[in-house]
Amino acid sequence: MRHSSAEASPWQRRGTQAVGALFAAFVALHFYNALFGQFEPLVQRPIFIGFGLGGAFFLYAARAARTGGRNGLERTIDITLGLLAFGVCLYVILNRDRFSDIMVQYGPLDKAAGLLAVLLTLEAARRVIGWFLPLLALITVLYYYFGYDLIDGGWRPPRVSARTAVETFYSSTTGIFGYLADVGARVITIYVLLGALLLSTGATDVFMKMATWIAGRTFGGPAKVCALSSAMFGTVTGSAVANVMATGSITIPTMKRLRYPPAFAGAVEAVASSAGQLTPPVMGAGAFIMAEFLNIPYTQIAVAAMGPAFLYYLAIWLGVDLYARRTGLQPTPKNEMPKPADFLAPDKAIPLFLPIATVVYFLFQGYTPSFAGAASIIVLILACAAVRPFGRDTREQGLKACWTGLVRDVYEGMVEAGRALVMIAALLACAAIVVKVLTATGAGVKISNLLFSVSDQGLIVALLLAAVLSIVLGMDVPTTASYVLAAAVAAPSLVRLGLPELTAHLFVFYYAILSAITPPVCASVYAAAALAGANFWKVAGRALVLAGAVYVVPFLFVFRPGILAQGGTGQIVLDLGVASAAVFAVSVGLSGYFRGTLSIPGRGVFLASAALLFYAAPMADIIGGLALTGLIVWRFMRGERQTLSTG
Repeated sequence: MRHSSAEASPWQRRGTQAVGALFAAFVALHFYNALFGQFEPLVQRPIFIGFGLGGAFFLYAARAARTGGRNGLERTIDITLGLLAFGVCLYVILNRDRFSDIMVQYGPLDKAAGLLAVLLTLEAARRVIGWFLPLLALITVLYYYFGYDLIDGGWRPPRVSARTAVETFYSSTTGIFGYLADVGARVITIYVLLGALLLSTGATDVFMKMATWIAGRTFGGPAKVCALSSAMFGTVTGSAVANVMATGSITIPTMKRLRYPPAFAGAVEAVASSAGQLTPPVMGAGAFIMAEFLNIPYTQIAVAAMGPAFLYYLAIWLGVDLYARRTGLQPTPKNEMPKPADFLAPDKAIPLFLPIATVVYFLFQGYTPSFAGAASIIVLILACAAVRPFGRDTREQGLKACWTGLVRDVYEGMVEAGRALVMIAALLACAAIVVKVLTATGAGVKISNLLFSVSDQGLIVALLLAAVLSIVLGMDVPTTASYVLAAAVAAPSLVRLGLPELTAHLFVFYYAILSAITPPVCASVYAAAALAGANFWKVAGRALVLAGAVYVVPFLFVFRPGILAQGGTGQIVLDLGVASAAVFAVSVGLSGYFRGTLSIPGRGVFLASAALLFYAAPMADIIGGLALTGLIVWRFMRGERQTLSTG
């Protein structure tokens, strides 16, 4: 018999509260480290991974206790697995001096702990992110350890002993406790906490009202509000599904109430939310890992990502606008439009924008990303404490009640950050196993060589293969894992073909993001379809049409490096301008509408003019620009011919 949360026993409620306190303590420790320095690697990284893996099992046990799901034995197993996850990571911390000795002798307990750590990593990852990545990790581990005896030829890995396997995956700063865990512990944790605190203290409401005020009264206003609010929201979350659930719970019902088709409402939210990981200043976890891969400042990646992020949202905005004009979708009703005071009042604006400005300031002053994030958290809490008592919503509560509410909001944000980090830690540990096998066996280089040979040294073919590989690797796994895997096998082949490293990595990162909206497995679309109450395949189809122009943006910045802020000011302005024109032409061609419905040949001409604008060649720019200008003039001379349909 299942019990509701109201029927949960006192010990079950206390267990749930204990897990929340554990998560809060986890992020508090990393906040302390961001301000005052990290512990040594074989302490800091096992703490991060141990809390993450253990927290995954405890989260299952707490959730089951709260909802009445799973029986008592299963919950006991969950708790036991969580304690074991803590134990194997604590074992590394306690034996770090011995493991650091090059002459260390591994006993049966060391080997058992190493095997258990790998198995617990796979199971924790399976629970929080699904089967694909853990299954891939298991295959790579079997290949690594048994491949020498089972495989002949060029793909045969070196012979591996049990001692080497333990050292590779467990007892050193490689494998599970490698650089991915380091990035997670040093940087990702603090920005997940910052995003969670911004949301728990009211950022969602501010973003929604600001976006509605800016875009609500235009054609397809509610859908544009969805795109704009997702862009703002993405700057502090860097998570596609979290973005969908937070903004979509407001925008999708609003669009449906105004008679927008449910599938279209879900598609707009899914597509708009996926770009949050590409939107500076606080991008997704993959961007911080990219900085480690390339050994460059995070600010360099954030600056380079501004152009692609702008083009992404331009494509969505145009897609929504053209669809709205074709189908007659109405703006937001006037009585539902917010006033500037609703989001620019000091008690609302200062706690949101001052911390973000703090992050940008410290990053561009050369401080580490972890310190910049920690400083912005301090600014956020102090700003809330200073301005909340004077806010319209809290003025009558009294000073004590106001600050008590702030403490509650901060604690809830810390707990939510801990929940998010459970998935991230399990993901990074599992991805680290795959990447370590690819590097230790040389399989990553072999796959890269295979891609290089298949492409016949042609850049276009190589780019297409890398794009497809990034999307396929992103099926059923978060963007971070997809990017890590694609960066290990696809990016090197692009670099060998002459692309700058940053361009190659942003290319695969962009398509890793697009995997979240590309069928058949696309997490953002699943989430949006559930909120919209629409058929998944209808939402996925709408998303592909709406985001059609988005899929060409990475090719644009490959051939026009000014989009990535590379080159002089003139080059940057020219490349962004031409790329914007190309995105407009693709959007019109795919939507089939511009001041009236376009015929098939008319759509083809728009797409052809976009193709000419792809290449950074003066003659192509001139011909493509003239062709597009002529098409626009032709459509305006015909006059607006609205065609209404059910869409």
